Amino acid sequence: MTNEQTVYNNITTFLHCKMCLQEKPPGISPRDYSHLEVGFTVPGFQVWCRRHEANVIDVDFEGAGPFPGDFGL
Repeated sequence: MTNEQTVYNNITTFLHCKMCLQEKPPGISPRDYSHLEVGFTVPGFQVWCRRHEANVIDVDFEGAGPFPGDFGL
C-alpha cells in the first residue's frame, strides 16, 4: 500500500509578471509567454520573472513553512 495522492491544479487566480502581460504578443497566452521561477526563500517563497529579472511576488510565511508538496530540492 502506498500513500500516493493525486494532486490537481486547483489554482483559481494565476500570477503573472506585469511587464510580460504588457508586452505579450497577440495570440499567445500569458501561460505560454511567461518564464517564471518559483522557490523557497528563508521566510517563505518567491515568484521571479526570468525574462525581466524582476520579482512577481514574495510571500512570507512568518516561520510557518515550508509546507510539504510535490517538489524536488
